[in-house]
Amino acid sequence: MYLPQQPVTLETDHGFLVKTGNDDVCQLGTADDSSEIVFHKVLRMNSNAITNLPIPTLPHEAASNLYVDANARKVLNGYIPPLRSQGNRNNIKAGCVASASSQLAANYKSSNAFNNYYTGPGPGGEWASNGETRDLWIQIKCPDMVRIWKVVLRGRETNTQRIYRWKIEGSTDGENYTTLYEPQNPVYLGNEVQQFLIDTRDKFNHFRLFCFQAEGSNPGLSYMQLFIYSD
Repeated sequence: MYLPQQPVTLETDHGFLVKTGNDDVCQLGTADDSSEIVFHKVLRMNSNAITNLPIPTLPHEAASNLYVDANARKVLNGYIPPLRSQGNRNNIKAGCVASASSQLAANYKSSNAFNNYYTGPGPGGEWASNGETRDLWIQIKCPDMVRIWKVVLRGRETNTQRIYRWKIEGSTDGENYTTLYEPQNPVYLGNEVQQFLIDTRDKFNHFRLFCFQAEGSNPGLSYMQLFIYSD
């Protein structure tokens, strides 16, 4: 039978099942869903593409290359390498530059907060500001534009002189800053490590902890770390 420019139509109540011997190969339509196609064997594409995939909503659904590229994964390792090496020298090879609004003395410099390890209270172990209790800050300039999803902070070892009204900011030029995270203050940064999730889709290369208000005479940090998304 010849049907010009028309497909052959097969109409059944429970779909059309293709078998090879006693093995099911595929079924076009089922009793539950007439639009469903079920494959019982491996689908070999012979170097052809599967196209027009929708945005997946279930864990087992296939995703397009565009969707995968646009949904970066969280990197679980800290982004900032140790910025101090033996002899108290700045690790300038890492490409990260730490700075702060002030420092108590040479032993309390901003890079101490980015050690990734703790050398003890006081000199070499933490950053402390110089007599600032309002509008103080510590910043890290990164070598690349990155998108962060978490920041980890720890205050000074003494658990005093704590920062308690603060925010995390991002910038692309070191001059104009965007607020990325501001907790329901007051949130005290004491001598326990605290993790704060960041919700942003933008990339920056400057990240700053800006403090509106703090305790004591020389508030500061013993640890600050960024966690980023992969590209």
